[in-house]
Amino acid sequence: MKRAVRTLILIIGVAVALFGVLEIVLEIAHHQIQVRDHVNPVKNNIWSYVIGAVLLFVGFILFAGRNSLAEQLTDDFDDDDENDDDKIDVDKTDV
Repeated sequence: MKRAVRTLILIIGVAVALFGVLEIVLEIAHHQIQVRDHVNPVKNNIWSYVIGAVLLFVGFILFAGRNSLAEQLTDDFDDDDENDDDKIDVDKTDV
């Protein structure tokens, strides 16, 4: 279960970071179009850069901390534990 949660956090983190980069790139493109068309005055929206940077930062935090988050969000036994018979007290003669 931890592997699935890690993968989901990874996908969400990358998507959030991608939206942040997309927000910044589209604002830069909008600015370049205004400069090319000689719009006077050139309007620059600083909030698009701030939102893009925050989304990029949150995406990197999710990407970097996905192992710790998956550990905190799941309460499964370890995935690599091969011998679970010691943990479970089962009488194998009662079938």
